[in-house]
Amino acid sequence: MKACLLGSTGVVVETSRLQRLAYNAAFEELGLDLYWNVAAYCSLLRIPGEIRRLELALGDEAPMGLADEAFTMQRKHFTRIAEGGLQLRPGIADVIGFCKRNDIRLGWVTTEDSALVDLLLERTVGIDESTFDMVLSEDDVGADKPDPAIYHHALSILEENPVNVIAVEDTPLGQSAALKAELQCYLYAGEYAMVENNVLATRDIYQAITRAHSLWGHGDDLPGAMPIPTNANLL
Repeated sequence: MKACLLGSTGVVVETSRLQRLAYNAAFEELGLDLYWNVAAYCSLLRIPGEIRRLELALGDEAPMGLADEAFTMQRKHFTRIAEGGLQLRPGIADVIGFCKRNDIRLGWVTTEDSALVDLLLERTVGIDESTFDMVLSEDDVGADKPDPAIYHHALSILEENPVNVIAVEDTPLGQSAALKAELQCYLYAGEYAMVENNVLATRDIYQAITRAHSLWGHGDDLPGAMPIPTNANLL
């Protein structure tokens, strides 16, 4: 295994609850009769793009520009909430350490905006810009997941065959983008992700990554060594 791509902000930091709270604070400040409970927000996360979710929630009758205003307000509240510091998700610090020790290049490949990525790098305990060999955001491609463009771009930068790279996503939507780029992709589901049967789902991302590395082997001349079998018995 030559590289590991952490494929969203939610893989690294569990932000969904905080994002939901920030949205509701924004709706209240704007005087909107709108509130996203957990069930509503879980359903909305199936839709790619923050602005698109807001547009659908606000409806066709909403004034032009209201979705953008609500998003800007939400980001203000999220920044305030994050002031106390954020924590890495369980196992992510171990994955980072494992990649460093084994010369596995580590990328953070998200289609969130760069301002959010920068905020998380600044406020999350245990990571900064130097943690990753590559950080990509929506500024680098013009398409949201499940479009695989961000992964194709990452592979181009790495100059690696997809069989030498593993991805990790926190939603089925993101996972489908990685799979379309011919990457094996573990689903390390976030608290708000709606997940059905998924053979590559795991609750222990560190164990999954170390096992993947052992399956791949270390032969530089092999055409990708051994991919994870699709019937892998994962935790």
